[in-house]
Amino acid sequence: MIRNFQVDHFFILGLGVSGMSLAVYLSSKKIKYSCWDDNHKVRMGAKKKNLNIKDVSEENLINCDFLVLSPGINHQNVNNHKALALANKLKIKIITDLELLSIFNPCNKLLGITGTNGKSTTTNFIDKILSYKNFIKSKSCGNIGVPFTDLQINKSTTLVVEISSFQLAKIQKLKFNYAFLLNISCDHLDWHGSMKNYIEAKLNIFKNQDKNCYAIICTDDKYTRKIANNFESKFKSKLLRIGMKKQNLNDIYLDFNSKEITIFNSLSNEEIIIPSKFIYFTKAKHNFSNLLTAYTAGFLMNQSKEVFIEAVKKLKNLEHRTEFLGKIKKINIYNDSKSTNVNSAKNVIKSFNNIYWILGGREKKGGLKGIEKNLKNIKNAYSFGESGKKIKYFLNKNSVSCKNFNTLEECFNSAFEDAKEFQNNANIILSPACSSYDQFKNFEKRGDEFKRLVMEKLKLYEK
Repeated sequence: MIRNFQVDHFFILGLGVSGMSLAVYLSSKKIKYSCWDDNHKVRMGAKKKNLNIKDVSEENLINCDFLVLSPGINHQNVNNHKALALANKLKIKIITDLELLSIFNPCNKLLGITGTNGKSTTTNFIDKILSYKNFIKSKSCGNIGVPFTDLQINKSTTLVVEISSFQLAKIQKLKFNYAFLLNISCDHLDWHGSMKNYIEAKLNIFKNQDKNCYAIICTDDKYTRKIANNFESKFKSKLLRIGMKKQNLNDIYLDFNSKEITIFNSLSNEEIIIPSKFIYFTKAKHNFSNLLTAYTAGFLMNQSKEVFIEAVKKLKNLEHRTEFLGKIKKINIYNDSKSTNVNSAKNVIKSFNNIYWILGGREKKGGLKGIEKNLKNIKNAYSFGESGKKIKYFLNKNSVSCKNFNTLEECFNSAFEDAKEFQNNANIILSPACSSYDQFKNFEKRGDEFKRLVMEKLKLYEK
């Protein structure tokens, strides 16, 4: 449902996936807009789509109501782009495309998912569980890679929205009926400037909720526990605590062993038991936490436990998230390229034994600090990229043997040769704990390269 846009005019800055999709959408709806990207090739592509390209000037912005920023552009520093200074001067509202969910789709129920790690997997799990056997008509969008303007929906569609701290920092009136905070650890501090600012951005997921909305917080880390403990003094929505432990006053929690997982729901006084043989995603603590969040979403929307259990049997890992690639002799190989920070990598290496760990790339603030107590499962490590030498020094200092190479390919080949000599089952895991931007366009490209290397090895050993 779209209200009358005779007055509103949008200026879109940044024609990446979401910006381009929004421009095409507005054009198709005959809504006033202009758009710009600093990249000449991108502008040429937009012109081929007959989009309304206008350069950034006071003349072109003066009649605009909204400046729609690419999520990665930091709006808090006007020196980042001249459009920001003009928007402040002209009192133009600065938003991201997700803000428009509340304008274009005011009747749709919105579930928002944020956290430092696990957002995409949880968003996917929730969408798959809610839509199983048409329990609810749901679709996922947002930071998971699908702009909501690409979706074919009606007012009964429930939207499961992954939302990043960059997007949350720009929220004005967007309200989530159900808002999920998964975890918080140090990340993107170069963008936000401080941990305090990063946390404040995450908390924006709750700021427009009212007493009819739900806030679901996983209390498994110190930051989220503190937020939950002080929640009622700051926000109006109903709080549910969930986690991997009974303590922390959790309303719903999960326990697991090698045979099964059990979800305990104190609100409904029931237990949900799922045998491990029916779980087809990677059996790791962080994935079970993601599943717990998805269960909570279904429970709040009155899904039966029987339908939930059936839906779980269909869940699989997303690409590049602890993705099992294959087995050669006694060596299992996993692609976890999405682990771009130390806490994400920590979750993975705590979940396996006999690990031949491949890591490296462009270091994030703090490097590997904080992982020291979680290295007992590492047999050998292999570092590459800008931070490779620094990683080697850090791991060697912490009693982990680490070899440094220039490329991912060299790391994998060395890890494979070493793992072959190991007498028991081994796990080669790419979990970089760094961003990809030194050698790859993004974590997907890095993961794709690793998968190519692994597939070549698998074919060699199939012969």
